Amino acid sequence: MVEFTKESVNMLGGNVVFQRGGAGEPILYLHGAGVVSHVVPFMKHLGEHFDLIVPQHPGMGESDAPTWLNNMHDMALFYHDFIDRLGIEDIHLIGTSIGGWLAATVAYLNPAPFKSVTLACAAGLNNPDIPKPPIYGMTAAETLRFVIHDQAMAESMAAKLPPGIDDAPNTKKSKATTKIMAGETRNDPSMPTWLHRLKMPVHIIWGKQDRLAPVQYADEYKKLLPHAKVTLYDNCGHLPYTEYPERYAKDIADFIQTSTGAKAA
Repeated sequence: MVEFTKESVNMLGGNVVFQRGGAGEPILYLHGAGVVSHVVPFMKHLGEHFDLIVPQHPGMGESDAPTWLNNMHDMALFYHDFIDRLGIEDIHLIGTSIGGWLAATVAYLNPAPFKSVTLACAAGLNNPDIPKPPIYGMTAAETLRFVIHDQAMAESMAAKLPPGIDDAPNTKKSKATTKIMAGETRNDPSMPTWLHRLKMPVHIIWGKQDRLAPVQYADEYKKLLPHAKVTLYDNCGHLPYTEYPERYAKDIADFIQTSTGAKAA
């Protein structure tokens, strides 16, 4: 059984909370708008093979709100400082949803620290022919029903939400930070120009029934990263790590070990 610890570091005037567990080559996992604040099943699987590090982004969850955050590039540059602070190298970088957009940005700004990159249902690109639904005004329960394909699972998770979660300070803080990172347009016009800098192995994972970032965006990323492997999940929405945690972790571990020669711990 992999044990995870919850730690924090003080950087740029605020505390940043992260979970860490397992052994092996390091994985830096960047969550989406839904903060990963406790140990969830996919983490246990990945922690069996890797040193898994899961921060709560500055301004989200239990991490302090940053005074320096103006856009996605600020957050990406923060993570390069975070990597330096932890002293990790030869990193496997994973990001999901807005965290996938963040991971792509972190990697194209400076690819050197990364042995592989995995982008799961990543935001950040824009094709006017692929509509993006509005999401900022949704409640937590509405969001679960929208992003999870299995509606029985969505209803079960919605029923377990704490009372008053939409008005909780950490929820409001996280939503505000998400809007600063993504902006109203929810895309980075620089992304198509700079993704070619990702020369390392890249894995694109997507749910075929993703309604938040439609699966056509997997093709958009593939056009810009022609060497990438694409893995699609049927009967899956925007959260493969929630709907298929064991398969998600195994697909990531297999890709990393096959494409980079990383050895299981």
